[in-house]
Amino acid sequence: MPREATTNLPPSVVATPGADQQWDCEFTWLSDYPVRSVALVGDFNGWNASTHPLARGADGRLRVQARLAGGVQRYKFHVDGERWAADPDNPDGEADGHGGRNSLLRLGALARLDELEAHMGDGEILGPALRHDPNLPIDAQRSGSSALLRLRTLAGDVEGVTLVTRSGRRVPMQVAGPLGDFALWEARLPIPDGNATEYTFLLRDGAKSVTTPKTYVLDVDSMPDFDAPSWARHAIWYQILMDRFRNGDTANDPERVRPWRSEWYSVSDFEEEDGQTFWKWSVYGRRYGGDLAGLTGRLDYLADLGVNALYLNPVFQASTYHGYDATSFVHVDERFGPRRDYAEAEAREDLRDPSTWTWTAADRAFLDFVRAAHERGLKVIIDGVWNHVGTTHPAFRDVRAKGQDSAFADWFDVKSWEPFRYAGWAGYGELPVFKKSTEGFHTSAVEQHVFDVTRRWMDPDGDGDPSDGIDGWRLDVPNEIALPFWRRWREHVKSINPEAYLSGEIWDRADEWLDGRHLDAVMNYPFARATIAWIGHKRRKITVSECDRRLAELRLAYPDEANYGLMNLVGSHDTDRLASMLKNPDRDYDAGNREQDGAQYDVRKPGPVHYRRARLVALLQMTYLGAPMVYYGDEVGMWGADDPACRKPMLWSDLEPFEVPDENRVHAEQLAFYRRVIGLRRAHAALRDGSFRTLRADDEHDVWVFVRENDDEVAVVALNASRHPRDLELDVLDGDYANVHGDARRDGAGTFHVPAIGGRVWVRPK
Repeated sequence: MPREATTNLPPSVVATPGADQQWDCEFTWLSDYPVRSVALVGDFNGWNASTHPLARGADGRLRVQARLAGGVQRYKFHVDGERWAADPDNPDGEADGHGGRNSLLRLGALARLDELEAHMGDGEILGPALRHDPNLPIDAQRSGSSALLRLRTLAGDVEGVTLVTRSGRRVPMQVAGPLGDFALWEARLPIPDGNATEYTFLLRDGAKSVTTPKTYVLDVDSMPDFDAPSWARHAIWYQILMDRFRNGDTANDPERVRPWRSEWYSVSDFEEEDGQTFWKWSVYGRRYGGDLAGLTGRLDYLADLGVNALYLNPVFQASTYHGYDATSFVHVDERFGPRRDYAEAEAREDLRDPSTWTWTAADRAFLDFVRAAHERGLKVIIDGVWNHVGTTHPAFRDVRAKGQDSAFADWFDVKSWEPFRYAGWAGYGELPVFKKSTEGFHTSAVEQHVFDVTRRWMDPDGDGDPSDGIDGWRLDVPNEIALPFWRRWREHVKSINPEAYLSGEIWDRADEWLDGRHLDAVMNYPFARATIAWIGHKRRKITVSECDRRLAELRLAYPDEANYGLMNLVGSHDTDRLASMLKNPDRDYDAGNREQDGAQYDVRKPGPVHYRRARLVALLQMTYLGAPMVYYGDEVGMWGADDPACRKPMLWSDLEPFEVPDENRVHAEQLAFYRRVIGLRRAHAALRDGSFRTLRADDEHDVWVFVRENDDEVAVVALNASRHPRDLELDVLDGDYANVHGDARRDGAGTFHVPAIGGRVWVRPK
């Protein structure tokens, strides 16, 4: 297979150009160190290790074919089902945001955009930059009775674009916004009755007018209609790690519980047994006794805070406090409930037969909690960890005991029966993964088990009314299970409750997940990266216009409806705390933040300016497009490096004083601010379901002004990330606007004061 001369390919990749700017690529694992299996993962397959496994050829080399779009493609290899590795034979790469690197593959002219010169009016239209794919949500979206269609051109290259249908209808297109080096032109086309509509694009530049070489078909029946639950755009999320939130019933405490008020870095006597130290490994196994009684008892606190949707980290029976090593998806962890009866339940149940499943005391306590949350208007979703389980899971115990004679022998990714070897998630042997295929799971029995568990918690009494069940799922590492499974699972979930919410742990852009067939939302880590880079960094600080550009690009990438329901977080159980991020600026997001790895990370309590910046971040969360998410304790000023320090026990004023009272106490100013800005979002629907438009991105003064607008009201938001107060001339603010957040001072006609590291919000009815 010859190489295309104009691409700089590593020795591990051979590529030839195909049709529609696609490239036929062959990847080879050239490294000589021994491996059992290798899979190709990247943006092009959702980082899913099931879709592109490498196969061994006659020469003993591992290879795989993949058709990729031109441009810069990010990729890695998934080795032995356990670890992620950059291509060892490709020096071209970038930080992946998790302490590792992605390899970069540059294909064709689109990978060399800096060499292309675009000039409006010169009569030259750069064809390699053109793209329209009706199968991509960014290019074709169904919305009610119309379809939103987009064409990509090189930025600054084309003066005008018109959408033209076979019937002769001509619809002028407008520039929707920048997309990196490209411009996106868009227009809405009414969905026709009956037959599909053929269309093309007419491009004009200078004296030249040309149509795109292809004619496309608007086939409404095959176009996904993104239909998220109606309540999702109004959600204000609060994430809870059960063991660390509140201990409400000490009678159900595990055998060895750390005192809630204890100093984090101290070690209890029982934690020093067997020669253990703080980092090896006592801190990772601590339990603090948080439970359902504690959570239920604090629902009034959450309602008073103003949040209306709860995301719970795993609640199922597990060996660890965090629950990502499930012993069972059938039962809630007995340590969270009133008594220990899990073993009795497991002994009389058939894992494969839901008719034999019973309800433990913890199960019933959880359903009581869901009922109490619903009574207060709080939605509840829980972690769905369908990729792996723990070694105490009964199916895995059976496989370990009986080997190939086990009824569950085909459930797990067993690499060798003698000696017994299996794949563990990220190489952790305590997290055996289910065996996968390009359709999802290797065996339908695992899929059926997941489907049965899903129904159990969404409609507990099986009466067809899901109101007594959870309101949706947050999915752990969904990219490790092939997309066809998620399409089937989504259909199953929506058949139980059409208003159920499905969100996934996807760390990068998630176009393929938000196409109307898979998820309703993702955890919006790109929002967090841009926000922290603007508000939090110093030396590496991005300009406000760059932050605006990054977020605009993200908005354009997803269906309009999807943008309203994204979980706009800034930190989670997998990152350092918000206040500590701001005390430790100029790092890649979620990188260089682990004390145990020797990172130069300041773990001391953040100072006033860091908390002030955290409040500005919270104000952006509550006024921006999407559903804001608060990680438990951020609202009371908790701080800490990455896991495990980001998982300290919650600070409660009624438990004060803590062992270090000067540091560990509720930050009253922070809590009051969170209540105020959450209340602001709840009081003004334009901040929840209004459109978004940037009025000003002022790099000189570090000020961002944007508008949120719905049918009933208009909100204007001004955010100042600089250390200096700013006076803005905003002609848009006429006398009908009311100041609803921030200093109401006005410095003259049309001039408004915005405090340093602060913001203002004005609202008027339409």
